[in-house]
Amino acid sequence: MPRDLPLVASLLFDTPLLIHRGKANTILTAIGPRILDGMAVSVSDIPRPQREARGGVGRAFRSGGYMADNGIAVLPVLGTLIRRGSWLDSESGLTSYSALSDAVTEIMHDPATRGLMLELDSPGGEANGCFDLARFIRSASEATGIPVWCHVNEVAASAGYAIASSASQIWVPTTGEVGSIGCLAAHVDVSEADKMAGVRWNYIFFGAEKADGNPHEPLSDRARASLQADVDALGEMFVQLVSQHRGIDADKIRATEAGMFRGAEAVESGLADKSGTFDEALEAFANSVDEMQTVTPQASSKSRLKVGLMTKVLAQTPPAPVVEPEPAPAPAPAPVAPAPAAPAAVDTTAAAQEMERLLSAETARCEGLAAIAAQADRLGVTFNVGEAIKAKMSVADARSKVLDAAAAGDGENISPIAAPKAKAETSKVLDAAGKASAWAKAMKRK
Repeated sequence: MPRDLPLVASLLFDTPLLIHRGKANTILTAIGPRILDGMAVSVSDIPRPQREARGGVGRAFRSGGYMADNGIAVLPVLGTLIRRGSWLDSESGLTSYSALSDAVTEIMHDPATRGLMLELDSPGGEANGCFDLARFIRSASEATGIPVWCHVNEVAASAGYAIASSASQIWVPTTGEVGSIGCLAAHVDVSEADKMAGVRWNYIFFGAEKADGNPHEPLSDRARASLQADVDALGEMFVQLVSQHRGIDADKIRATEAGMFRGAEAVESGLADKSGTFDEALEAFANSVDEMQTVTPQASSKSRLKVGLMTKVLAQTPPAPVVEPEPAPAPAPAPVAPAPAAPAAVDTTAAAQEMERLLSAETARCEGLAAIAAQADRLGVTFNVGEAIKAKMSVADARSKVLDAAAAGDGENISPIAAPKAKAETSKVLDAAGKASAWAKAMKRK
């Protein structure tokens, strides 16, 4: 029995899609004729991802995902992506952006969450809603201080990669694929079939463009140009999103021509950071979070920082003047000396404002140093956030230290705070100019 056929048709035809071309062809071939001929669409007709059950999974979140070991929440992003859930979402295994947004919100506000791992296995899907979700994930991470990583297990194409780009680090397995940074739209012209069936459609409309792109007449030049312009605009929006999230020059992204990159090639292209299995990525993520929380003030330690700054502010407040007591007056008749003036009241408002200013400045410095540590790791540089904080190093000075270490390559360590990692820890060895260029791009990421 057909269900929601107008909805399904609207998702597939004459609308821009961020989906891998192979998957698009599969869906259009499997479902297109059924919709156009008015045939029933059953759940078995819709290609659905294989959902692998993981052993030892911790508690599940109500909106999706589960808590793995060490406080790392895992959110699977599987199958074709759509803007809003429907019977397709629940019965065919498709994933909606609205459901993912709810899941991210719940995970980020869970007090036990120390990090969020996105597990991507998606060929992409609808363009509408995709970019908003990708930006929401990045913004939520920055607002809560909870880092987000991604493991491509095994495909993150088109809209799937847009979501993956919101993570600060992307891992791919040996055969994993990323890319397809582009946009497409499909239009079906059934006017010849209408003639053979002896059917002629007539549209009565107001507005010159109202009936443009209908399937019962050849696609006009104006309709084609309008659809192409929409596809181009969304494709460029996709390029800019990846450029911002990954720190890659936009021209280099356009030059991929929506191609796919597998395993080591994905790392080489800059669309992924490291190659490894899901378990390896999860373990590395947990270790990274442990290191960051050891040296970086988190929500639990901000109260201690605030108390420390309060003590400093109060110590710097000028003490109340000490008034020596007047000697007792002589018994001879004389005017009684006036009582000593009361000490001037301390301006507690000014002290509180100063404390708040110092707290904000120190918090911003620590967060900036933590962000530099994440970027330094991408350049093969070990950055000791704890030593930088203890040394009262500014964010600008820390950036300079990391840049020097990146340019030094495999030379001798020039600083105990920032030093090149051993070759075994890096997947690619760049020369000094390459590392300096990579750092400049990496620091543009927000």
